[in-house]
Amino acid sequence: MPSSEIETPAAIRRRGLSPRLANGLGIAGAAVLIYLLLAAVVPYFATPQNMTGLLANAAIAAIAALGLTLVILTGGIDLSVGGVMSLVGLATVANVGAGVPWWLAMIVGMLLGAVVGVANGLLVALLRVPSFVATFGTLGITAGAALFIADGRPTVLLPREMIAFGNGSVFFIPYLAILAVVVLAVLQFLQGSTRWGVNTRSTGDNRHVAALVGVPVKRTLVAAYATSGLLAGLAGAALTAQLSTAGPQQGEPYTLAAIAACVVGGVDLLGGKGSLWAACLGAVFLAALRNAMNLQGVQPFTQDLVTGLLIIVAVFVTVSGRGAVQTLLGRLRPAQEVRS
Repeated sequence: MPSSEIETPAAIRRRGLSPRLANGLGIAGAAVLIYLLLAAVVPYFATPQNMTGLLANAAIAAIAALGLTLVILTGGIDLSVGGVMSLVGLATVANVGAGVPWWLAMIVGMLLGAVVGVANGLLVALLRVPSFVATFGTLGITAGAALFIADGRPTVLLPREMIAFGNGSVFFIPYLAILAVVVLAVLQFLQGSTRWGVNTRSTGDNRHVAALVGVPVKRTLVAAYATSGLLAGLAGAALTAQLSTAGPQQGEPYTLAAIAACVVGGVDLLGGKGSLWAACLGAVFLAALRNAMNLQGVQPFTQDLVTGLLIIVAVFVTVSGRGAVQTLLGRLRPAQEVRS
């Protein structure tokens, strides 16, 4: 396919098992094997109660990772996820305290996150500020605003219904996990069956070529960052419901968690390649690993060390795998031409 042509979703599906799907299936297989290993080695890991807590924790990271995946697919990065989550958590508690229904307060929090996302998108698309710099700046703004609002102290003021939503389950499946699956299904449909998905990947593959063939690159970038902010807001509100409190720094660890989930899920940090559901599997894998380390009494700083090493290894495997696939395709193409 010439570099200036953009495939439609239907054309992509007709090609059969794509490298992206194959990569996702490989990650799913690895996740199953690791789960079986942890279940056999770590006591109490596979109990229904522990699985419920594990899935609830993974769901929050997965929601944040889904939005971040869209940004990475465009060739960017969003470092403001943790700051948005903290700020939205505090805003949600403030709205609930002012008499706003908890579900409406969560929606307002999502919209606040979307506003931050739009600001990120405008900085990147219109002012051409590098995404790392733009989102690092908004991270500082949102984190500072959260500290100012909370005056450095956590806030506890939530109705029982919201706490039940954050900690409840049906047949040991947490409500938060169901929420994450719904978000994944909606994004998977939009990315796989609409022009938005094609534009997102085309922008990440080659922004200049995408613009030449008519892709609205600037609009696509703003949409990706806005969605990332929206889902970071949802993750922040969900985290507040789960913890029954809002703290000025409680979203901070989720920037690394979301990036790690994307990378472990095989999302290419260079853009254009990656799977939404594989990023969710990455979140589940990391949550399972951290849960197993907690059960074994591993210190938190050691857990962070392991997560950092996993990110480095995953990036290396992704880059090496891309080079190996390109080499293999380069060798097979002449042979196919000879047979034809």
